[in-house]
Amino acid sequence: MFTVRSSHGRALYSPLFLNTQRYLFSSTCRRSAASTTGSSSILEAHGPVAEELHATGVWTSKRKHRPRESSSPAKTPAKTPAKKRSSKEKAPSPPDGDKGRVNIVGEKLCDDILSYIGSSLERHRGCDILDLYPGAGLWSRKLHQFLQPRSHVMLEPDAELYRPFLQPLLDQPGTTLLPKSGIIWRELGSALTPEYFPHQTIPDDPTARNDTLLVIANLCFHPKKKFLRFDSVASLVLHQFVDAIRPGALFHRYGLVRMLIWTHPDDKASFLPKTIQKRRRQAITNDFVCEWVREVCGSDSLATSYYLRDDTIEHASMVATVKRMEEAKFKMPTGRESKDFIKGQQALGKWVHTPGVKMPTFRRRYHNTLADLMAANAEQGGFDKGSDEQQDLQRHAARAQTDLRKAERLHHVSRGLDRIIELRRSGGATPELATLEHEWQMQVRGFAGTFGAEYRTYRDNLDAFRRDPPLLQWDRRVYEPMMVKPEEFFPNVPCGLLDIQPRTPHPLQRQTGPGSNRSAEMFDIILGTLMHQPTHPLGPNLDALWPGSADYIMPRWKSSSDLSQGGFPLHLHGAEPTPRSLDARQWEELFELWMEWPFRPDFYELVGRAHDDLNEKDDDSPNLEF
Repeated sequence: MFTVRSSHGRALYSPLFLNTQRYLFSSTCRRSAASTTGSSSILEAHGPVAEELHATGVWTSKRKHRPRESSSPAKTPAKTPAKKRSSKEKAPSPPDGDKGRVNIVGEKLCDDILSYIGSSLERHRGCDILDLYPGAGLWSRKLHQFLQPRSHVMLEPDAELYRPFLQPLLDQPGTTLLPKSGIIWRELGSALTPEYFPHQTIPDDPTARNDTLLVIANLCFHPKKKFLRFDSVASLVLHQFVDAIRPGALFHRYGLVRMLIWTHPDDKASFLPKTIQKRRRQAITNDFVCEWVREVCGSDSLATSYYLRDDTIEHASMVATVKRMEEAKFKMPTGRESKDFIKGQQALGKWVHTPGVKMPTFRRRYHNTLADLMAANAEQGGFDKGSDEQQDLQRHAARAQTDLRKAERLHHVSRGLDRIIELRRSGGATPELATLEHEWQMQVRGFAGTFGAEYRTYRDNLDAFRRDPPLLQWDRRVYEPMMVKPEEFFPNVPCGLLDIQPRTPHPLQRQTGPGSNRSAEMFDIILGTLMHQPTHPLGPNLDALWPGSADYIMPRWKSSSDLSQGGFPLHLHGAEPTPRSLDARQWEELFELWMEWPFRPDFYELVGRAHDDLNEKDDDSPNLEF
């Protein structure tokens, strides 16, 4: 696929996104929103902002109300005789607005956020704010009051609908409202000019952090709008915002710009994964170019997640976070604590199980059902023989026993690998080590069914948490997200706030386009190809990508075999590195070795080979992942 580039040869974005964005946001999104009437169960108005949004009629009916004329409460007019409308008079047009939008309406939520992370926002005081999709503007107004920016530019496609809500902000000096969509790059680019941002200049070093500009956006939509391989339009936009860091595109042309993005809970699942199973290409890319990706607030979705990891890991991660919060003097606002956070606070100063030492347990959905059935069975003195309740109890109890035996086996095999790693760290080859390795590999080769995939996932999650620092940004969080309430949004769909701080990318990731060695584009191809099978051993996958590459890279790849720094016991079947288990430094060193390899293919050869490989893999049945 060809790529659009700046005058400096930097990759900006592909024509795919250019050709589809206007269709997406001016056509598809509007039609899908207009055809979906909001459910009354999520349209309860709590607070003045929500009541005024509800009164517009955008979310409740097609032809009922005009957009508001004023932000102040309207006086009730005196009753006058109704006039008959002539046949030439047109009926009032329905409010013009996207009913798929979700607005922040909880004033206390905004105040709690600023009290929680306000200290980290102090460095942006007096900055310029680029505000995308401000909507009703409550969050924008609160942040404006806190930071006192020198300019505040809002890009709002439904400007006429939201203008009365935004008028208090527009009365402030340096504040501008543009009737444009900030997620259509042509319209965003037209706003990133000296006319609207006179204080911003393109720096000589685009990899320097720029604290004089802050980007905020509300990408919350309900229902979600899917597009191509992206789960939602918001996921696509998040990907583009982060992808623009390396070439210095969009607002990152002014340096590395911090972003505060409101998203739907599902949009952050792969962007800020909480388990190794969800660590896909986007999360790895975030590690390359972001100093941090943090969840400031959100809903407690762990209990409903399909992907799980050992409860001991979850508890240890929470306790470690509570300790970091105490050291950094982060104080959770009252009423915003999750149940797990409260447990983490209660565990401070007490002995906490080390992950991997005890048999793993997993918070399965059926456990609550089993507990209720057991309680009902005891209360009734036993269910009737052959009843539905008795059959359900037997079925869930049998599943619990199966899971228990499986957990015992996972623990046994994992402890065997721990012993091998311990002996390797303490010295060279010994007869005991050789015997243990042989016995362990015989065990692994004897895995039947899906147990091998389950063991790999359990072990990858354990290794990811044991590293220093942990592999997942979630486990490195400096504070626990605050819990939000549905009534703090209109419609009542609980959303979350992501805090994204870019960092300087690796030099090879900035080499793009003609006149360069195309290393950044080659890296994208290699990463995408290897992550197509994220649980497969890396060595064979490298050779499949290009023959001979593993023979050159694997022996020289020091960070992959350094057991003290998150490395792996190479040449031990069942414990080799897999793409999803590599940290940013390991990926970067792998790519440095690729670029040093004398026989590496050129860019166009690699494109052709990767394209053929992916087509072949797409024909196969999908791999079972846990």
